[in-house]
Amino acid sequence: MVKKVKILVAEDSIEWQRAHKDLLNSYDKAHIAFDIANSARDAIELAEKNIEAPYDIIITDLQMETEFLPEFAGEWLIKKLKDINVYKNTPVIIVSATYNIAFIASRLGVRYLSKRTLVHNTQAYYYLIDEILF
Repeated sequence: MVKKVKILVAEDSIEWQRAHKDLLNSYDKAHIAFDIANSARDAIELAEKNIEAPYDIIITDLQMETEFLPEFAGEWLIKKLKDINVYKNTPVIIVSATYNIAFIASRLGVRYLSKRTLVHNTQAYYYLIDEILF
């Protein structure tokens, strides 16, 4: 039986949204249903609307809308998700070009993948999903 997985992607860039769609549609170890939010605020709304059938994985960019400065929008989103009981332990992957992504991910207790790495090694994306699912 093929595992069914529900993923939420928070990404404001159309090009990166397309990349996530292509990568998730090509993943062959599980049936993946996914939603893409254009901002951290849209992502938290989708997460709250899906409380009854919560997302299994959250993938987020860091640099989206700027109203959360000095925090990045993705940091705000991760902290908000941890305040929602059903998402407290949901795996999160930051996919960002932010220079200090490793530090931010470590501080928030989440996984990360730099966009630079992803451009050169799309398998790294799948390795992170595999690590979470299997």
